[in-house]
Formats: sequence, C-alpha cells, structure tokens
Amino acid sequence: MSNDTPGFWLQQGMREDLVDLRDQPYTPNLAVLRQEFLIDHRLMHNVPETNMRRPIFGVRNQGQSGRCVGHSLANAIDLQRSMQVLRQDRPTGIDGENGLNTDDPEVVSADMLYRMARFHDLYPRDEEFAESQTEGIYSLRSAIKGFYHHGVCLDWPQPSVCGEDFRWQSECYFADGSDAKRNFPSVAQAKRAKHIGLGAYYRLASVLNHYHAALNDAEAILVSAKTHDGWSAPEGYRNDGKIKWSPANCRTGSHAFVIVGYDKDGFHVLNSWGEQWGGYKGQAGIGLWSYADWAHNIIDGWVLRLGVHAPNAFGAAIGEKGTKGLIGKIASGSPPCLELIGHYMHLDDGTHVSTGSYPSFDDGWSKTHSYLCDTFKARHYADLISDKPRYKGVLVWIPGSFEGIKQAFGAAVQRKDQIKGMGLYPYSLFWCNGFAEKSIEVLQGLFKSCEEQAGSNAEHLDALIENEVRGVGRAIWRDMEMAAKRAITGSRELPIESVREIYEGEEALGPIADFFDELLELVESSKTELHIVTEGAGVLILHEALMYLAAKRRHTAGTEGTAGLPQDLITSLHLVLPAIGLPRARDRILPLIAAMNNGAENRAHVYVPNAELESRVCFGAYGKSILHLVSRAFEDRMPANGTAMNRASSTVGKPRNFLGMADGPDNAGLFDEKTIVRLAEVSDPQFERISVPQTVLANDPKFFAEIVQSIKALSDPKSHP
Repeated sequence: MSNDTPGFWLQQGMREDLVDLRDQPYTPNLAVLRQEFLIDHRLMHNVPETNMRRPIFGVRNQGQSGRCVGHSLANAIDLQRSMQVLRQDRPTGIDGENGLNTDDPEVVSADMLYRMARFHDLYPRDEEFAESQTEGIYSLRSAIKGFYHHGVCLDWPQPSVCGEDFRWQSECYFADGSDAKRNFPSVAQAKRAKHIGLGAYYRLASVLNHYHAALNDAEAILVSAKTHDGWSAPEGYRNDGKIKWSPANCRTGSHAFVIVGYDKDGFHVLNSWGEQWGGYKGQAGIGLWSYADWAHNIIDGWVLRLGVHAPNAFGAAIGEKGTKGLIGKIASGSPPCLELIGHYMHLDDGTHVSTGSYPSFDDGWSKTHSYLCDTFKARHYADLISDKPRYKGVLVWIPGSFEGIKQAFGAAVQRKDQIKGMGLYPYSLFWCNGFAEKSIEVLQGLFKSCEEQAGSNAEHLDALIENEVRGVGRAIWRDMEMAAKRAITGSRELPIESVREIYEGEEALGPIADFFDELLELVESSKTELHIVTEGAGVLILHEALMYLAAKRRHTAGTEGTAGLPQDLITSLHLVLPAIGLPRARDRILPLIAAMNNGAENRAHVYVPNAELESRVCFGAYGKSILHLVSRAFEDRMPANGTAMNRASSTVGKPRNFLGMADGPDNAGLFDEKTIVRLAEVSDPQFERISVPQTVLANDPKFFAEIVQSIKALSDPKSHP
C-alpha cells in the first residue's frame, strides 16, 4: 500500500521520550565489532516471483494506520524469537530448515503491542494533531512498558477471521476481525501473552559506536526518527533501496522502525510499509539509511532482550530493566499487569483507572463474573473437565489506602497462587492507591520540615507534626473517605441531599456496588464460599457496601435493623488493622462481626498489634502509628464530656478511637479473644524490640498466615491445631 498521502504523514507523531532517570543507559562492551553486520542469512528466504529475499517472519504493512510503534516493536520481537530458535541445540516443534517454519511463520501481534502502549503514552494529544491524529503513539518507551506489563500473544497473519481465541489479529491482515475494536486482552490472550515477555531494555545515546555495538549484542534496535520525502522513494524493484537524503529534503513527519544491520554506508532499516518498499541488497522491506541522515534525524533508540518464560519466578528478578552490575539482595521490579488480569479492579475516586500500568474497565468484572458463573456451575456436574480449576469460592481482598498501587499490586500477585491453592478465586479491589502515593509524598515533605525545625529526636516532634499536617491531613483523609463512598454511590454531584438519595436514587451506582450485588447473588445461587479481607482503610469500602446493602434492603423489602447485613453469605471476614473510628464501626461493621460469630465458629476476626508492639510502631518521622496520626490530626475529635463540639477549634475533645488500634477491639466490646488476633512481634528479626516502620507492620506475613489458617480451619476443622 502506498504511504505517500498527506494524511499518512500527519499520523506519524513520534517524539523524543521524556527524561526518566530510572532508564538504564546502554553501555557497549569491549567485544570486537564486525565491519559489516547483516541480518542472519538463515532468517532470510528467497521469493521466487520477485527474485528478492525477505525475512522468514514476513514484511509488515501498516497501511494508512498510525501504528508504526506496534509494527516496529513486533518486528524486533519476531527477529529475536527467530534467533532463539536458531540458537537451540535441538530445535523442536517447528518444521523446515534450521528448525524455522518459513511457510507459515508465527508472528506476534503488532496491534496488541500498539494498544498496550496507549496506556503508557505520556504525551498529551496537543492542538497540532487535534484534528488529524485519530491514532498513534508518541513515544517508544510507552510501547516497551506496554510490552513489559502485558507481554504479547501471537497474531493471525491471514485475511480471514481467526479461530483461536488466544491470538490477537492485527487489522493489517484482516480489518473486520474479532479483535478490530479490542482495547484490552481477553483472559485467553492474557494467559498466552505471558509466554512472550520482556527481559531487559536499555536506552541508547545517539553515538554511532553505541549503535554498532548494540546491533552486535542484540541483533536489532528499536528506533524513532524524523522522516522526509526521501523515505517514499526506496522501492526495491526500481532502484537500489537507498533512502535519498540531503539537507534540502522536505520533512514529512516522524516514524518508528527497526535497524537490523549496518555497513560502511549506513544502517539497514526494516520498515513496516510492505515488501515493495526497500530492496537494499536484494532484501524486501529493508532499506539503507545513511549515517548523515541518521545523525541529522535520529530521535530515540532502544535495545531490548526477550525474557525466558518462567511463570514461577515472580519476586526473583533484578528489576524490570535488568540492571547491569547490580550486587546485593535481589529485588523485583514493577509487577507486570499480566500477572493479575481477571483478578482485580482498579479505581480512583470511584471510577475506573483506564491508563497507566494497571488499567481497569467497566467490563472487567463482568467478564470475571461470567467466568465464575460457568466455573461454579460446572462444579455441580460429574463430567467437569479435569484440567479446569475447581474453585469452591471467592476471596475478595481490599487493600488499604496508604500504600501505592505498585506495592499493593505486587502483594496481590504474591498471594494469588496460595489463595488459588486453597480452591478460592482471588480478586483485589484497588480503590485509592494511586492517590495514596501522592499523599504520602506531601506528608513526607511536611515531616521533613518539622524535623528541620525541631530536630529528629525532639520530644515535641510528634505534637509538632500533628499540628503541622492537620489541614493537609484532614483533606487527604476526607478525600479517601469520599473515594470509598463514590466507589459505591458513583461520581454524583455534591453535596448530596440525603442518605436516601445516595443509596436509593435512580442514578447509576459505583462499580463496587454492582460488584457486591452480583457477587452476593452468585454466592447465594451457587452455594459457594465468600471470604473478605480488608487492610487498613480498606474497611471503609466494606462499611460503605454494608450501608448500601442495608439501604437497598429497606428500599426493596421495607425491613429494618441488621437485615441488610450479608452475614449468612460471607464465609469468613478478616479485618487487618482496620482504619475505622469506633462510632462508624458500631453502625455496620461491629454488628456484622457479632452476627458472624454468634455460633459455634468464629468466622470474623480483627487483627491488631498488642500494646507493646504498637508503642514501637512509627510512621516515618512520626513516632506513632498511622492510625494515631489519623485519630489525632486527620479525624474530627470526639466531643469533650459529652457536650457539643466547639467547632471553632479542631483540637477540642479526645482523639477518636480506631478499631485497628491495640485497645480498639476492647473499647468496641469485642472481648472474645477468638475474634481478636494480636500480633506480639513482627516477623523481621531486625526490628525486634526497636522501632517498627508502619509498612513493616502492615505487610507482616504473619497476618496472611493467620488468615490462611483460619480459612482452612473453616473448610476442615481438623486442620486447625
């Protein structure tokens, strides 16, 4: 297809990647460089009808689309996958010479790589392209990050509808396929995409020697560059395949492609404009990019290496960039999104977060709900296929709000397999974690200011911090409370006139209201288990959900009291360091605990530190726990002596007691020690008898171990000591 129309060039909007100090620069080694580097001859095969040679994985043609980033990255991945096969001692599973299938090559989906890149494209759509640019990615890093977080599945390079649900068909092969409008991988696609993932990536400096060395190391370089009218000239059957350039050339846009070789005259470019383009040295789709052209028009260059499929290696990686020369304790990088697809909902202020590393969509839960309906239904039939998971229930995990999304997501990935091992389907509700990351940065700045004023060991530092952060803290805490409310009620106009308007109005409810409605209905109809775990402020989500369910019951059945509590449908409830004031907890949370524990088994538990451990917990420079800071500086205080609060001062009265404090359960009237799990010491021995950071307490593995033991005991009482 011809690519010389003005509309095509307007769609090529590549820009230089923004500066990110976390990028790892490529550093050439001292290996001897080849004087000429050509794409491996075993990756090229003859095309009899044209007397040309082309890559065995084909030459892509993006047509009039603006998806050059996806096509170029796909070319780089296909090249490396082919080299992986060549370097196997005994290639298996692939027919043809050298173990490569030249008749029906398996190529990765360029459209999937492009769609996943859109979640990470940081450049705004500016006015320059407002009318003309309907699609296109501005940066190479966005495509690389999309590949890291989602992997890539195979394409279906045929002009027909794909019949295999684990593939993602690109529109360049068939425009009306089932994946044409797809924005996010299906479960089948996500599972298969795990097999082709990113191992490491480095950014290249625009130094000629670095580019030569990178090709010797990695076979290909992903590049973006300014283009000009010389790019439309190299057509292999009419000339020598050289991109003609001089300073007088007219610039036509910018473009992404792959460098696959070099010689004394320039770099060899594998493009995505079809086999008719290029023809340099008889290679279809490959042109010569002169060094002078490169020097004047290069924008960015990245080199990458594919990873080895290792499904059980999460947490044992050096990092998402594969840092060179790192010595010391192994640490994992950002957990890739593909590890949790189908097992999470990600919200901010009551709405789905549809950009970034961990996107979420309205139809995400509905797809999971349909899968669970089929799975639970199949459990009742003797002819259930043996290799399908036999889930006996769902475990809903609601993380706290004072933890960033990366940390919360990583923790969910770490516990996923163990929860599945208990026969439960894990599902996490991330509801305010993105906001938390920015909030913590603000608080840390205020803490530092207080330390500079009073000194890090000052006796009055805690009181100073409480006073200084009060205004910001109250705003942060109220925004978190509102985020929990909006996750249930939806993003309505404020102020809301009445509770009835919140829970009984005609407007659409929030995603978590629909989630609990459908989940409880599923649990009731399928007679399966439901376990709920909340961490920290995650209990606010449960509180709002219970308020909604009670109001819904009153509205539909006219019942009162605790009838709206789903105590008969929840198999077990676990509240870890619950960040909820006792007055609010007495409304719905405590009645639910009482109802669930009003029998032979205690199915609800509250997890808190004991008094001695709590006295050593600190939150950054603040010498007490986060709950103490919320109680003393973020929350409204309890009225003094039972009188009305003096609203002219926010410090009148006593600090509000929280259920997650050491004495919270006692003050709440939960005297049954079977309900309360008290942690006497954290697992990490380095914090024994000294100050314990809040994050160490909140993430202590003993909490999860106790939760697992409790759930197993309910399923099999004999397993509990």
